[in-house]
Amino acid sequence: MSSIRRSPIARLFARRPRPPLPPGPNARFWRDVWGLIVDYRWYALAVLAVTAIQEVVALWPVNLLGQFVDRFQSGDLGNVIVLFLGASLLAPLVLRGNIILRHKMFYETDFSKRVQMTLALCDQGREIDAEAAGQANARIANAVSGITNATYHVLGSFLPVIIKIIVVSSSLLAMNGQLGLAYLASLVLPAAMTVAFNKRLRVLRDDQYGLINQVEGACIRVLTAPREEAHRDRLRNVLRRRKEVFVELVSRHQWYLYLRYAALIGGQFLVVFLAVAQREQIGLSAGDMARIIGYTSQVAAVFLEAAACLDAIISFSRAYHVYATEG
Repeated sequence: MSSIRRSPIARLFARRPRPPLPPGPNARFWRDVWGLIVDYRWYALAVLAVTAIQEVVALWPVNLLGQFVDRFQSGDLGNVIVLFLGASLLAPLVLRGNIILRHKMFYETDFSKRVQMTLALCDQGREIDAEAAGQANARIANAVSGITNATYHVLGSFLPVIIKIIVVSSSLLAMNGQLGLAYLASLVLPAAMTVAFNKRLRVLRDDQYGLINQVEGACIRVLTAPREEAHRDRLRNVLRRRKEVFVELVSRHQWYLYLRYAALIGGQFLVVFLAVAQREQIGLSAGDMARIIGYTSQVAAVFLEAAACLDAIISFSRAYHVYATEG
């Protein structure tokens, strides 16, 4: 068969086969996180089940509080107070058991991953000096901490938010569709701010973990050669730079936290104000208002906790990024 002659323009836009790109540090980070969850799947399934029970039980006292407020005027309280007491004691009991289970999984994964990554570096057979060894050990420690902490928070911090949002939004939608939609809309801005703020802090976090590794190596170098003035100067410079990066990172992060908090609380209060304005139209009782305030308060608290955990996971992923690019 004769080959087809192509014009220069056709050759320019013709698709050429490209070799597959190697996975980036972020993809490798999440692959390792997922690998830990799969390797310890029985722990993970137990944590998910207990967390689901924990979040359902945590909303029970709020519902009983609403019943108590509704029945208070009539004086017919029945067994509401006893149930309220029992629910208030049961919720923290399940929480403590869940924390023990999650930490058991965390320490199991931390031990196995630290041994695996350290021995993998040893198997490379490279001869390195004391300073390089100190930096490598710090990189591994930060990377392992990132993977295991991300696994811990993915299982223990994001599922509660999902469960609470589903339960609360369903309850508010049952009361009034506009209330439920307003509640869901109030979470959009804080979620978007979380993503935007973490992108802004990415470079500083890379500097943070890179300098932690350099400080580890510089300290070992000074301790092994205490009379070398050049090593002392390097340690001073690295520590000074680390101080500057840490101060800037903390300052920016705290401002970002406050702005996200203000956006979330403002959105939650708008839902409450909307409920107050429509209380006669949709027939809200005092107990219903107590439930709305209790539900939105719990969701606000757990949302902020989950957002803080996401901030930490993004920070841990940058530690893994430094490990993957400098290792």
